[in-house]
Amino acid sequence: MLRIAIQHDKQALMSGRQQSFSTRWHERLASAGHEARRVDAFKPGFFASLEGCDGFMWWFAHLPYPRNFGKRLLQAVEHGTGLPVFPNTRTIWHFDDKLAQQYLLEAARIPVPETRIFWTAKAAHAFCQTATYPLVLKLASGITSENVVLVRNAAEAQYWVSRLFERGAVTLKRRGLAVHPRTMAQRVTDAASHLLSGAMPALGRRTDLQKGYFLVQEFLAGNAFDTRVTVIGNRAFAFRRFNRPDDFRASGSGLIDWNPADVALDAVRLAFHVARVLGTQSLAVDVLRRDGQALLNEISYYYEGWAVHECPGHWTIAPGAGADDPVVPLRWVDGKMAPEDAILEDFLAEVAMARSRAQEPP
Repeated sequence: MLRIAIQHDKQALMSGRQQSFSTRWHERLASAGHEARRVDAFKPGFFASLEGCDGFMWWFAHLPYPRNFGKRLLQAVEHGTGLPVFPNTRTIWHFDDKLAQQYLLEAARIPVPETRIFWTAKAAHAFCQTATYPLVLKLASGITSENVVLVRNAAEAQYWVSRLFERGAVTLKRRGLAVHPRTMAQRVTDAASHLLSGAMPALGRRTDLQKGYFLVQEFLAGNAFDTRVTVIGNRAFAFRRFNRPDDFRASGSGLIDWNPADVALDAVRLAFHVARVLGTQSLAVDVLRRDGQALLNEISYYYEGWAVHECPGHWTIAPGAGADDPVVPLRWVDGKMAPEDAILEDFLAEVAMARSRAQEPP
């Protein structure tokens, strides 16, 4: 019997659904004869609650809270106690951080859109004067295409350079002059409250100020959809996501085609290759194209599980085979599978192996 510590999770998804991987993990562990210990990472004495456990799991979401805490805590548990954790450091250190992801993918020689990152306003302004437009501007954090906009000319680009190197931004949405009366009333109330009491206005979902950098990518024209591939262990779940009407962005559109016959297998191979090179437990990748070449646009350990579960099956590849080699066959496995089940299956195998190693004589 294995004993797994689990931090409860329940998120309201961007699609309007509710998601809780931990609930399913508790059910599956009990049915398999293992023990699931519910722990509370937010309370004092958390590390004492891990005593006697064989592993720790927490499926935390992308917003600053609990993301910033979750990344720190899981890496502390893994590093400080040696316990197997999900997600582990290789899976999450770059989560919801497009700056870190870009450097990682370049270092790993993964094919990506041409990307420029500037750390001084002077260099960014100089680039904007001679750049070819449009360009895709991104903040480091943001999922489902939030904080991703198309910059169409030098004037727009120079505005954002000044903004990001001066007061910063939590969103790339520019406020216009036309404002809903309710919104205007709230602004007046917030301003009056600040003047009278010093109280700051209520913060939105995104509270992490982005400042001191400028990240732009080439615009890949002609992509009516992207291919989302989620790799969990030796399984690849894939579907196409079509762009929003009159928009270049597919992530978060909800316009999904799950037909595996329409999924380009080079995107699946690329996803397998990236997951192996990066050594991740769970990895969702977004694949776009330039002149037919598959390019990896973004990565994330986190995703909406229902969309993966709707896949009618998944692909596997021979262990140790070159994942990006077009000669190596992919094997189709028919039947839906919940991603939380795949994650737990792999994690239990990892924990059992760690326990076996620990019991070996010195």
